[in-house]
Amino acid sequence: MFRMDKWYLQGWLYFGALVPLTLLLPDWWGKENGIVENLQLLWLLAGMVYCWRMRLAKQTILTENASKIWSAGIIYFFLLFMREISWGRVFFTNASGGMLEYQQMGLYGKLVHPMVAALIILALVLIVKAKIWHILKRIKLPIKSFTLLLLFIGMSWIGERGSISILHSQVLEELAEFGAYMMMYYIVKDLGSRLKITKEL
Repeated sequence: MFRMDKWYLQGWLYFGALVPLTLLLPDWWGKENGIVENLQLLWLLAGMVYCWRMRLAKQTILTENASKIWSAGIIYFFLLFMREISWGRVFFTNASGGMLEYQQMGLYGKLVHPMVAALIILALVLIVKAKIWHILKRIKLPIKSFTLLLLFIGMSWIGERGSISILHSQVLEELAEFGAYMMMYYIVKDLGSRLKITKEL
């Protein structure tokens, strides 16, 4: 299931800089819809675009199965993108100046959670139909990059819920999420390069 891959130096250097950056950057860098969170969206958008382009590219496996994998990838990155913008709530404020609640968004607000559930189910169905376990057995996940992804996720959890006061910071949470999304894109692109038989995208 896993294979050794090259060290993604930029990712490991960024991971090493997480704590120093957390201590140096002002709190407003970690605010909702702040600089870091908006930069996260670029990785998620890039992931959607890459999955779409790979969906149209020739693959080393059956194109039908590959198409399902990349369609699931599009849904995955789309769900994360919409989660980061709270499904559009960040663009609207209520009378008190805070973010709108879903019940304040009419029919759309009522449909958000059913839409999320439907998209997750669709992505899972696509993955199963594509027989992802056979594909992963063939191309394998890059273990160093995957480990780095898990480390970023762990640091995000520490920033949000950790008991270490110096690291309990929204800045650390957002910086770590940026790193996690960066690694998701890198891993997806790495897997795409192993499935592709056309020139590098």
